[in-house]
Parts: sequence; C-alpha cells; structure tokens
Amino acid sequence: MFKLFTIAGANEMLTTVDARLQTLQDARAALASARDAYRDVKPGTAEAYAANQDLAFLARSVQDARREVAHLGVQVPDLDAGIVEFPSRIGGEVVHLVWQRGEDAIHAYHRLTGDLTPRPLQDGDAVSS
Repeated sequence: MFKLFTIAGANEMLTTVDARLQTLQDARAALASARDAYRDVKPGTAEAYAANQDLAFLARSVQDARREVAHLGVQVPDLDAGIVEFPSRIGGEVVHLVWQRGEDAIHAYHRLTGDLTPRPLQDGDAVSS
C-alpha cells in the first residue's frame, strides 16, 4: 500500500509502528534461535520433525509480522537498527520521513534521489499528504 504521511500523521503512528517492529524483531530472533538449535538435531528423528514444524511456524510468524508492518504503509530499511521511513511530501517533492526506534518523534527526512543522507526537518518545511 502506498500512502503519503504528514509529519503529524506519522508521529501519531509511532506507537503502533514501534509495537509492530518489536513483534517483527522478536519473531526474527526466535526463528534465528530455533535455526541454531536445529543444527544439533539428528535428522530423521521425531525431534527433527518437531523442529521442522517449529521452524515453519516461526518463519510464517516472521512473514506475518513483515506483512503487518508493510500494511502500515511504512518501509523498514534497517530492521536491526530500527529505522523506519514514512513516505511524505515536502514542497512538491516526495521524500521519506526518517524515524529510529527510541526517538520520541520524527526529526529528519531524506530525498529519494541523489543524496540519501537524512536532513533535519525545519519548522518551515511544508509537509502535505
């Protein structure tokens, strides 16, 4: 889903986005842990069968969590760092508002062409949906 966010609208979604990111990070960590444990399982055993079922369930959990985040209309360029981008418009240019988990609000954006370095939002930036 493609949606353009205002700064206020994106900031209002931060609690929801943060919760969904946490779910996604937790699901991915659980899958990685299960994969590590699976390495020690003897193939062809009941334990291996159960481990395969667990891995399949956890992989679906990761896919479901990714889908939930994508459904919000945001992008996650760096899940480990918790960086989220909200499509927006400043002036006539489509940009991405940039937020990182732990921040209280969105304070930066980056252009989609050329230099992708985050730029601080200025009081005068006209952001429209």
